[in-house]
Amino acid sequence: MRSASVRVFAAVALGSIWSLTACAQSPLGPVTGEVSFHTHSADLGVGYTWGQGTLTYGGRSYPFTIKGAAAAAIGYSSGVSVGKVYNLQRVEDFAGTFWALTGEATVGRGVSGVLMENDNGVRIRLDYTRSGARFAASPERLTIKLDQTASKPLPAASKTSVTQKTSVPAPQKL
Repeated sequence: MRSASVRVFAAVALGSIWSLTACAQSPLGPVTGEVSFHTHSADLGVGYTWGQGTLTYGGRSYPFTIKGAAAAAIGYSSGVSVGKVYNLQRVEDFAGTFWALTGEATVGRGVSGVLMENDNGVRIRLDYTRSGARFAASPERLTIKLDQTASKPLPAASKTSVTQKTSVPAPQKL
């Protein structure tokens, strides 16, 4: 009897954790793209962030630049960010000003995450790895500008598809 109640409790607990995870992502909207970029931040009270990256959306890659400001930060750090883009309906909606509340304590190397949103309702959830020495706890305003001169189709190997065709070699004549 005790073993059965432990199993029921474990099943309910696992189901609750799964549903919380599913609910936590649903307010962000549907995942519509991916993003990666490299940024630098230099701060002395008020700070400045700049960098460049790539948006992957609709089977194409779009390069962009990013720059912005933060308050209440000191130090310097640089790093790579990767993340998911939510609620992007048109590539034009990606460009604009994103707002985020950030916290960073990097000494040597650090790992963190952030959630940003722009005026078009596009949200970006980032995981980033930083190096340097920087302490920040502030709102941050970042402006993303798409490079209008270059959007490239993704190579066929990097596109994901639901079905893949396999080729069967033709029979050889003897």
